[in-house]
Amino acid sequence: MDPVGSASGLGVAGRHTLLERAGVRAAGLALVLLCAIVTINVVSRWLWHALIPDDILLVSELMLVVILGPIALVTAEREHIAVTVFTQRFVEGQAGQGRWGQGARRFCDGLGYLAGIAFFGFLLAAFWTLLAKSWRTGEYYDGLLNIPQWPGLAFATLAVAGVIGRLVYLLAATLGGRAENA
Repeated sequence: MDPVGSASGLGVAGRHTLLERAGVRAAGLALVLLCAIVTINVVSRWLWHALIPDDILLVSELMLVVILGPIALVTAEREHIAVTVFTQRFVEGQAGQGRWGQGARRFCDGLGYLAGIAFFGFLLAAFWTLLAKSWRTGEYYDGLLNIPQWPGLAFATLAVAGVIGRLVYLLAATLGGRAENA
């Protein structure tokens, strides 16, 4: 399955929003740039001296994109690391025979989505506060390039907002009984 090249849309496996696909593409591009920066600097230091100034800052900002870029798509595909103690023991039971049935599964899924919305809500509030402060004050990283802080914070804010949007959609689909198609 090629999630990046899939048609746009919500609720169908293999289909993702523009924000989710753009995040994956940005992460891929950032990874290529990150590798190029590291390779060029390692080789140039070996031959003479580092050619790219502020390489550590550039790599740290690109790592933010690599990590947070695909997170909304990962949420859409439900591929986060999950602890399934409750769902396996009480919902699915032995040999697929659930003790509580699909209602309990929807309850556990909904509870997980609510916890995710709360957690990412705190992250969104923190990133938003940092972004607003960075934008107002014009903060930048010390170094030769004077890299502004707001672009990385803006990307992180957008990525976390995308995750919350997807979690809200999944919660609504679960509460509406459409959890299998969400």
